[in-house]
Amino acid sequence: MKRIFPFLFLGVVLLFTACQDDDDGPQPQPTDDLLAYDGDNNTGPLLDAGNYEAAVLFPANIIQDYTGRKLNAVTFFIGELPANCEVRVYEGTTNDGRPSNLIFASDVTNGLVAPSWNRLFLDPPITLAEDDIWLSIALTHNQQQQSIGCDAGPNQANGDWLYDNSDGEWITYIQRTQESVNWNIRGELE
Repeated sequence: MKRIFPFLFLGVVLLFTACQDDDDGPQPQPTDDLLAYDGDNNTGPLLDAGNYEAAVLFPANIIQDYTGRKLNAVTFFIGELPANCEVRVYEGTTNDGRPSNLIFASDVTNGLVAPSWNRLFLDPPITLAEDDIWLSIALTHNQQQQSIGCDAGPNQANGDWLYDNSDGEWITYIQRTQESVNWNIRGELE
């Protein structure tokens, strides 16, 4: 009986650890002070040389809860330094599903740290109205690389928009590749 006890104990420990919730995925709902779909950084997509925009979209039905609040900063994860990088914020969505009005843009190329989270404080902060908000990181790659970070998934609706200059289309990353991730792009509210 003494020889069986250690194996029985080990079996019980394995049973409890194996049955824990394995979903360490993203927190899909924005919080009081954070607009985000993503979880912790896991990796980044391998994108060819070219121009891209990785974006997250917060539709008006989400933004309406934040009307009058100020978007103070955009945080994002950079894995490898791109040739150029710009933080962009759009308001509204066109009838064909593209971001509509560019309301903020800032070149952050020279201040990027990689691999790391980066934060850009918006000056002045953007007061949210009852309209869609797109938070975008525009990237230029001179070679194939992993610049924008993403979580391990699963994909949340509007957490993985990707514009590719080679085809001129705004399409979700999951539609482009079948990979289920969310960009590590977050909006911080005052």
